Amino acid sequence: MNKLTEEEFNDRMQAIQRARRIFIESGLTNSITLAFQIYQEVFAEQERQVFLDSMVNGNRTRTRFDSFIRPKCPECSSDMMLRSVPENQEGVKTQCVCSKCDVVLDSEYTLMEWMNILGSKADEV
Repeated sequence: MNKLTEEEFNDRMQAIQRARRIFIESGLTNSITLAFQIYQEVFAEQERQVFLDSMVNGNRTRTRFDSFIRPKCPECSSDMMLRSVPENQEGVKTQCVCSKCDVVLDSEYTLMEWMNILGSKADEV
C-alpha cells in the first residue's frame, strides 16, 4: 500500500463519502466499491486507486493514533496498539497490545490521556 499522508487519507474519505451520497443514497447501487469506481470514472478531479492494500498497517483500519509515536513492546520492540476497556474494579481504562507478540499491558490512562502523553509523528521530523 502506498502509505497515505493525513491529507491524502482525508481526501480519499471525502471522495468515498461523495460517491456514497451520489450513487448509494440515490438507489443506483448498494456496492460502495462500484459507487467509488463510477465516481472515479465520472467525477473525480484526480485519479485514486479503487482498492488499497492495507498490508502496511497489518490489515487493520487506521485510527487517530496513527499520527502519534506509539509505545514500544517491552518484549519485541514492536509498536503497541491502544484499546479502551469497559469500566472495571481494577481501574484499568486502556490496554497496550503488542502488534506482533502476545504482550498486553493494562493502563489506568484514558485514551485522551494517552494522546497527551504520546508525541506526534509530525513533531519527530
